[in-house]
Amino acid sequence: MKAVVAIDSFKGSFSSAEAASIVTQVFNQNGIQSTGVILADGGEGTSEAFLINHGDGQWLTATVHDPCGNLVVAKYGYIAAKRLAVIDAAMASGLALVQSNGKFVDPMTTTSTGTGELIAAAVKHGATQVIVGLGGTGTTDAGLGLLGALGAKFYNNQQQLLPVKPSSLDVIDHIDLSAIVTKKIKLVACSDVDGYLTGPSGAVQMFGPQKGLTDVNLVRFERWFQRFAQQVDPQAKGQVAGDGAAGGMGFALRLLGATMTPGFQLLSEVAKLKDKIADADIVVTGEGQLDQQSLHGKLPVQVAQLARQYHKPCFCVAGRIQLTMSEIQAAGFTSAFSLVQQITDLDHAIGAGKHNLSLLMERLAPLLV
Repeated sequence: MKAVVAIDSFKGSFSSAEAASIVTQVFNQNGIQSTGVILADGGEGTSEAFLINHGDGQWLTATVHDPCGNLVVAKYGYIAAKRLAVIDAAMASGLALVQSNGKFVDPMTTTSTGTGELIAAAVKHGATQVIVGLGGTGTTDAGLGLLGALGAKFYNNQQQLLPVKPSSLDVIDHIDLSAIVTKKIKLVACSDVDGYLTGPSGAVQMFGPQKGLTDVNLVRFERWFQRFAQQVDPQAKGQVAGDGAAGGMGFALRLLGATMTPGFQLLSEVAKLKDKIADADIVVTGEGQLDQQSLHGKLPVQVAQLARQYHKPCFCVAGRIQLTMSEIQAAGFTSAFSLVQQITDLDHAIGAGKHNLSLLMERLAPLLV
């Protein structure tokens, strides 16, 4: 029996590499020959997965502004031989950075500036190629902060320079990109979702609530995003898959000429996942929460669909499952299992994540041999 283990990171609990290590150890002890694959889908852990699979990169750091304007030290991956930087937007603009004492910072005051600064730092270091993983962020500003940090200027219809903040989206008439520092840089935007900038599956309506947008703000931000897209992207109007990633940073990077690529596609090629699944008998994947968002391009579903192509059973492990069994099987999974062992709260579930993953695998392994 051969197994491929390709689990996404569980936010705040364990990384993709740690998950692979836990599961392969238990499986190997039970006679299941296991291969761990370090993956990401454009979300948190993209730079780590890229470096681990590539083998000759290093971590670099830069001091940037978090979404609230505070200085933080963020890291990014760099492969000198290729002058290639790999950046997780979450490092500078992550969800945890917009939360304080269990409450969200007012989304009217937060921006993606830090991610733009991180890109600029990589370019200054010498990068000629920059890959940006767009998942796990906490801002909803259509990438306005990112653009501003890279040199963009925003003007209203009276030619007045506008501040870099979400409310400016309502009055921007045009953008001056003449001073953008990435003009000669090959940009690749890796998204972990396929949503558009606006609409039901977009940056505001689908993902805004998990970043602190209230019902009132949802209506306001959606209107701002629609107007902004019409003004600066009259042809596509923000309706390109991946535009809605990272609160609209995907849209902003596309405006700069970035190639839009599903993060899973890029990382799975680097990790040679297809070959490993083809040689396996079973596949194990997972993520922190398996829900409707997972169906829009998240890593476990992508793994499951790949496993289905090779007619391999695929099992999903998740901290929380919010899909019906019919939805689970329609997505390509043979079955799905929750890590939670007993009634608990989120903090304790996250803290016990590694232990619970090991226990679950110990129960599952005998059924697979």
